[in-house]
Amino acid sequence: MSAKYEKCAFVVEQDLAAGLAMNTVAALSMSVGRFVDGIIGDAVKDGDGEAHTGITAIPLPILKGAATDLRDIVLKAAGLPDVFVADFTAVAQSSRSYDEYIRRTADLGTAELPYIGVAVCGSRSAVNKLTGSLPLYR
Repeated sequence: MSAKYEKCAFVVEQDLAAGLAMNTVAALSMSVGRFVDGIIGDAVKDGDGEAHTGITAIPLPILKGAATDLRDIVLKAAGLPDVFVADFTAVAQSSRSYDEYIRRTADLGTAELPYIGVAVCGSRSAVNKLTGSLPLYR
């Protein structure tokens, strides 16, 4: 990705158990970290001169929403330029291997997938447009 990203929001299905919600955000974070250039800042040195690995340089709110909200975000974001989307489905979370995930996902259309998490990165206005009405995950 070469666009400048100002914000990345993670939306988790509101009825997921806490452990599954954390797993969902962790999986999405790995994809965002890999595919969104420039999201991670440079290493930071402490007062002793020890380096600490860079962390995200932009806001990362964690929000919650209904499964239909997540599906709508995925579908709406597909038509927006300069917006990166990573999604995570119940199919992915319940598959025992990546090959199983591939096979099971191939049987479902985009609108049929059981989304349990989505990460949306882009300009502040684009991310807010897609996720702005959703509450923080608490």
